[in-house]
Amino acid sequence: MYLFATISFVFLCLRLIIAVLNFLTRPTNFASSLPEENPRVSILIPVRNEEHNLPALLESLSKLTYPDYEVVVCNDHSTDGTTDILDEFTQQTENFRWFTSEELPAGWLGKNFACHQLAEKAAGDYLLFLDADVHAQPDFLAPLISRAVEAKLSLLSIFPRQVMHSQGEKSTVPLMNWILISLLPLPLVRYSRKPSLAAANGQFMLFEAGNYHENRWHQQVKEENVEDILIMKKMKKTGYRTEVLANFGAVSCRMYSTYREAVEGFSRNIHQYFGGSSAVMFLFWVLTIPGILLALLMLPVTGMLILISEILLLRIIISLHSGQSVWTNLYYHPAQMAALTNIIARNLLGKHKKTVKWKDREIPFG
Repeated sequence: MYLFATISFVFLCLRLIIAVLNFLTRPTNFASSLPEENPRVSILIPVRNEEHNLPALLESLSKLTYPDYEVVVCNDHSTDGTTDILDEFTQQTENFRWFTSEELPAGWLGKNFACHQLAEKAAGDYLLFLDADVHAQPDFLAPLISRAVEAKLSLLSIFPRQVMHSQGEKSTVPLMNWILISLLPLPLVRYSRKPSLAAANGQFMLFEAGNYHENRWHQQVKEENVEDILIMKKMKKTGYRTEVLANFGAVSCRMYSTYREAVEGFSRNIHQYFGGSSAVMFLFWVLTIPGILLALLMLPVTGMLILISEILLLRIIISLHSGQSVWTNLYYHPAQMAALTNIIARNLLGKHKKTVKWKDREIPFG
């Protein structure tokens, strides 16, 4: 038991080292000027029943300061007020247009097929795929395009700053970055070709258009519901330049509004944070919750104080890196650990399911 507690303590130390590395190497000097070639950007948004999120996103995109962009929306047969919102907004805004998705072919998931169609209709030098629950500041685009051009990136993906209002959100949503930033050295996403060192977020995926059209990335993962990470892995394996950023303050997102929504959403695919391995996911849980509790009981007083300090420091560093409230995350840390246990348990128990229902469609579990 003492050995198990020691291993958990060492694992926490390693996670803290990775989090510190990611914090110290995070980009802070984004260029504010446009690149000389001033590439055209196509902002591509797949939507299905997004009447609550879509107006805020479209309004924010209509205020962009970037000089050359278009917004194209694929309406995937929405049954709520999405169509009326699109009709009204595109009539008022010249560079906004939308279309209704073709019928979903066999072997495709809805979002992947919508993204595939959007890319075919895009005219930009860069293709930016956004989810409907994202919100952007007027000046967000120029520094990211400059970064992609200067670094010759084929893909730049961002984990937006997460907006959280309810207790349920604060108990669940921060777990995403708490896992990512403490396990994956983010600079290696850019500098290593190993597919295992991959992360991406489908909420924000910026592709160089020539590369995308040549490879048809969403078609390559048409049956996968965790398309973002799989695309990143394929691109790294091929040798294309990619990068992922854990926080960019000018882009925000409210993923979920309740505890139940968040647990259901995360439990579908949390194992993908661990390379798709349920065993690795379970081992992570064992070392980070039961193992840490055991270490607190078994270590001498000095070791216990060091362990508590590391837990707090890890939480503080990741909160700062993610643009989240330090005090809120410290307060909700026990609730977040309980939520993580619930999410992982639901994921493991749900393995027998072939499909789950998501936005009125059956999709593969995990």
